[in-house]
Amino acid sequence: PPAGASTMTARPAAKRTASPGATLRREREAPRPAEDAVQSFSMTQPKVPGIIGFRACVAAVGWIPATILNLVLPVVAVWRGDVTLPNVMLSDVMASSPIYEALYTWGFSLSMGCVCFVFREASVFWRSRLPSHTPDVDRFLLMMYTLCAPCLLGLVAFQYKHDMSLHEAELWELIMTSDFLFWLAHVFHTSVFFLSCCGMAYIYGLRLSPALDAKGLTHPSDRFWRSSCSWCILMLTPVGVIVRFLHLIVGTHLWGVLLVLVEVALIQNFVVVSFAGLARLMMHLDSHEPMFDLKHVFSKSKSSELASAS
Repeated sequence: PPAGASTMTARPAAKRTASPGATLRREREAPRPAEDAVQSFSMTQPKVPGIIGFRACVAAVGWIPATILNLVLPVVAVWRGDVTLPNVMLSDVMASSPIYEALYTWGFSLSMGCVCFVFREASVFWRSRLPSHTPDVDRFLLMMYTLCAPCLLGLVAFQYKHDMSLHEAELWELIMTSDFLFWLAHVFHTSVFFLSCCGMAYIYGLRLSPALDAKGLTHPSDRFWRSSCSWCILMLTPVGVIVRFLHLIVGTHLWGVLLVLVEVALIQNFVVVSFAGLARLMMHLDSHEPMFDLKHVFSKSKSSELASAS
């Protein structure tokens, strides 16, 4: 036979006679599909290879209600005279009027829903990329769903008329009223909320974040906001406990101002670390695993077209 024919018949024979050891070695050296399914971030990467999908939109919009309620509305309440020193906390603002109460209930609940959504999406990514840190992810989600979110709803639901102060002469009369029960429920939910957020910041910033950074899974912008805000929360929480205790005992204007500054700073760090710390990751997930396509949402399905045609 011609030389070309012998060559063509020799190649399939070489494939059939390949040793099993060589085949296993090639399979072991081949890249895993799971590792290539979601690309890693590059620490020097200036832009995110992602899109603004549904996840990114939730992260971009979720911070707005909480930020307005935390930074703008207290200033409006003080300017209007709805609250006065030393009782100028956000709790005092939301209890001063039914309008404030409705705004805070709606805004904080909406932002909390967005927080739960983005962290749930991020937790799926964390589990797949950091299987050894699954217990940390479980603890984080457990605290968020059983402590943080329910207590936020509780602190906006239980409103009081008068903030308790241990130095007031009519303290006993205030304790004997039903308003004391609302104040006690509000303080309980507020305390658990801030403490649970501190615990989540510890897991988020000191346990998960270093592991994500070591594998190159964090965009530089996300890493900056996550690390800086997590440390601010961990440092400000014990300061807030001390200032609140002195505010209850002393009750001067100085401690009222310090308390509202610490409270506003803590809440804003909660907001920033939740949304700015996950914004690029949400864009990254939208580009690789989009939740839905708007063209499919607003277009007619094939079944409806067939029904109208028949």
